[in-house]
Amino acid sequence: SSPVILRIVFGGEDDARKLVLKKGIPMSVDDLVHDIITVFGLKQKFRLQYKDKDFGNEYVNLMSTSEIEDRDTLKLIFLSTEDSNSSMLETEPALPYCSTTPSPSAFSTATCDTADVRDVSPSSIDPAQEVNLSDDSVCSCADTVVVLSPESRTCSWPQVFVIPRFSCSAEIQLQRADAEFNKSGTLLIPPPKLRSDILEGMAEQIFRFTAYPTDSQLDQAAEALINAHPYLREKGTHTGHEGWKHYLKIKMANFRSKLSKIGHPEIAVNSLKNKRKGQGKAAANIKKPRKAEVNFLPCFPKGETAESMEKERIALLTEVKKKNNEAVIKEKMQLTFSYRRQELVEDMGMVSDLQSRWPALFTVNEINAEFMLITTVPLLSMFFGQLDRYTFNLHKKISRIMTTADKCDDVYIKRDCVIKCLCVYLNEDITTLIKEFEDCNPEEAERGISETTLGLYVIHKEGAAEEVPEDIGVAIEGVMLLHHLKSISFGIVMLFGLIYALNLSYPQSLKFTFEFFQKVLMNLDGSKLSPKIQALKIKMFQ
Repeated sequence: SSPVILRIVFGGEDDARKLVLKKGIPMSVDDLVHDIITVFGLKQKFRLQYKDKDFGNEYVNLMSTSEIEDRDTLKLIFLSTEDSNSSMLETEPALPYCSTTPSPSAFSTATCDTADVRDVSPSSIDPAQEVNLSDDSVCSCADTVVVLSPESRTCSWPQVFVIPRFSCSAEIQLQRADAEFNKSGTLLIPPPKLRSDILEGMAEQIFRFTAYPTDSQLDQAAEALINAHPYLREKGTHTGHEGWKHYLKIKMANFRSKLSKIGHPEIAVNSLKNKRKGQGKAAANIKKPRKAEVNFLPCFPKGETAESMEKERIALLTEVKKKNNEAVIKEKMQLTFSYRRQELVEDMGMVSDLQSRWPALFTVNEINAEFMLITTVPLLSMFFGQLDRYTFNLHKKISRIMTTADKCDDVYIKRDCVIKCLCVYLNEDITTLIKEFEDCNPEEAERGISETTLGLYVIHKEGAAEEVPEDIGVAIEGVMLLHHLKSISFGIVMLFGLIYALNLSYPQSLKFTFEFFQKVLMNLDGSKLSPKIQALKIKMFQ
């Protein structure tokens, strides 16, 4: 669906925000409520009302999202404790890590993966945000709806960083400084205690999205701080926030040290006592998100221990042998996600060992679910939807390879051709990733697969290389993990998901192709592109 703008009113008409839903109006009221909660960080329960044309645009309770459309106004009616007990809306927000929740009046803009709020005009919405799925099979291929535990992050770094509410004493001092600034333009030089309170709140807010913010993310957070509180702008600096950026960098390092001491896994994994032999330096082999992972190394769910998680893993080995048991497997795989991530990141075992310990992970459904847990982004629908959207412009760039796609209507063959075109355009050799064999020589295929570090294998009938392959699969470290996949493009998506699920690196020979997959198609860390991918993205919109 196309992006949709909604006007959200918080109680009085004098307090309203613009909300942009990139994927259109949600299918249900519950989904819309969840988006609003996620974006604005609301903690108090509420119900939604809309302006009903049948009653002269008077506000009426919203029972179905089919009643609203683009540019409509919604009103939030906050409920008291008594009202919320009897309300139909029992939605509780999932606020990861940080208990400090900003109130609606504390900021004017916000964003998350599923929705964002910003000051825009309807004409400024980029139509490129649309994701059009070319066939129903994409959605039916298990883009699993995953419910994250409270210990997990729920969205990636926002496009617009939201400044949190600080401590009570800090807010009082900031309100006075704001009044003085509006009156005389006087800038505030915060005393050490106030600066410490501000940095503490900022560090907690940053940690909601990442434990290891990049330089650009720290710059964005510092800029957002002085935009929200202009009296904190620094004199004698080019941007007015260089000092705050420096303070935030130091604060985040100290914040990580505190979390390491209490054993937070994402930080403690890099402590000196947990380093392997020969890596006894603080900067050696830092384990942190490098592919825009949101939940890189989460805590165990509340009440769970390594022993209880191991029992669940052993139970899973029995469950995978049962027929028609997908629901139980899904539940247990989600429960053991944090345990599995700690095993993958800390131990870095062989793929063959992981396959024997976690056989349920190596299925299409669970690769989708694992990718969603790690990145909070759906794998198949997002990848194929964006690939289909870019197909026309890539087609114009390289027409020779696309002649094969023009001769048929099979969407999978078209996608295969587009990915091959992409590799050619980026001057990378896709044959380093895809190994092709004939079924008449099974020994050669078996030997080739056993020698594959990371890639796809394709087995054709003898003399029928142009026809539909007999088998397409994924192999890593010589182990055949998936087979009988629908197409080469489908296999590449599964390989991409496994790279995240197994915490692997991209193949160096196709680093630009996989950067395109991650940053352009999946929009994971999409603001930081290499010059080659940036040039391609610009050309595709010309």
